[in-house]
Amino acid sequence: MTAAVAGRRAPRRPPPTAPAWWADVAGALAALSLLVVTALWTADRGVQELLAGAATGLTSLGRLAGLVSADLMLVQVVLMARVPLLERRFGQDRIARWHRLAGFASFHLLLTHVLLTVLGYAGTARRGVLAETWDLVVTYPGMLLATAALALLALVVVTSVRAARRRLRYESWHLLHLYAYLGVALALPHQLWTGADFLASPLARAYWWTVYLLALASVLIWRLGLPAWRSLRHRIEVAAVVAEAPGVTSVWLRGRDLHRLPVRAGQFLLWRFLDGPGWSRAHPYSLSAPPRGDLLRITVKDLGDGSARVAALRPGTRVLVEGPYGRLTGQHWRGGGITLLACGVGLTPLLALLW
Repeated sequence: MTAAVAGRRAPRRPPPTAPAWWADVAGALAALSLLVVTALWTADRGVQELLAGAATGLTSLGRLAGLVSADLMLVQVVLMARVPLLERRFGQDRIARWHRLAGFASFHLLLTHVLLTVLGYAGTARRGVLAETWDLVVTYPGMLLATAALALLALVVVTSVRAARRRLRYESWHLLHLYAYLGVALALPHQLWTGADFLASPLARAYWWTVYLLALASVLIWRLGLPAWRSLRHRIEVAAVVAEAPGVTSVWLRGRDLHRLPVRAGQFLLWRFLDGPGWSRAHPYSLSAPPRGDLLRITVKDLGDGSARVAALRPGTRVLVEGPYGRLTGQHWRGGGITLLACGVGLTPLLALLW
């Protein structure tokens, strides 16, 4: 498969009528959370301390940077929790861009929080920056865990820079990226035990507990629970493996009640083939044919370790799935002419649409 161009005219039809008010609510809630964080900082004398003096002002500004950083970290966790409403409304590409922006902004604010807090504490105590840093890390509750969290988040951010990501296999990058969850978890005790704005009032504690629990629930329900339930319910397995061309393999998959899996032509899923070591690494493959009763088909080109193993799959191999994801479907078509362009194995979702 090298390239494809397809065009056709079709009668117009009205756009989907599904209400999208919840999408506006989601965006408003994300913005509101930042306002709430700023309001809590203000209520805890943040502005007064900012204007009180150089050292106290640095500490106060560092607190604000830390609060906004923590809030953005939780926002990006929810963004990548695969919440179906957000996926269907915005698509994973757009959500991934927002996640990337929120992640880099959160990390830069976290570094700002650390720098300003250390400088502010050192100025108040009238001691050197290195001595103050050591004292903060080894004597304050939760700071060792917070330091580990900073190191993990730095690892995730560095490997997410495009120049570094291009040098990593997808499987390695994906595994490293999961350390962000551990980083967020390790940062929580520091906020619980020493965070002045967390301890300032019952309202502040209620807010932070709520947003942390919402982020946790999003991950447990949508990122872990729903894929596990669908995999157990549909019991997908390899039905046949077909060599299409040198290095290109199609896999037919069967399962129980696959017609109830809400997947459409043009979408992709994350696949884990239980064929031995390395099964835990998920691989994103689009359908290369529309769903047909209790059969699905994907077509994979040998481009890496994971895709190379597809040709060696045997009928009966069990499969775990996440998804479906993607908005390249007839459901989102608003009528009018269509031009479809693809190159190489990227042709597969268009094959499913044109079948």
